[in-house]
Amino acid sequence: MSRKVLHLENKTTDSHKYYGSLVALCNDNEVLPYHTLKRLKFETPWENETFKIRVGSLLTPSDVKAGRNNG
Repeated sequence: MSRKVLHLENKTTDSHKYYGSLVALCNDNEVLPYHTLKRLKFETPWENETFKIRVGSLLTPSDVKAGRNNG
């Protein structure tokens, strides 16, 4: 079973960070609106003028071997 990974792109600094939870992402970036973000399903990326957040999957070797790497 793969884990969700939140990818945060800071458009101002062109930096990219990856988080295992929305709480961790917001704790590290207090300017982000946690109470707004927690209501989203992230079926599409969320972005504002400074940040872009996408959700992906962290695949393990067993996920890839079982063919679970096709989205």
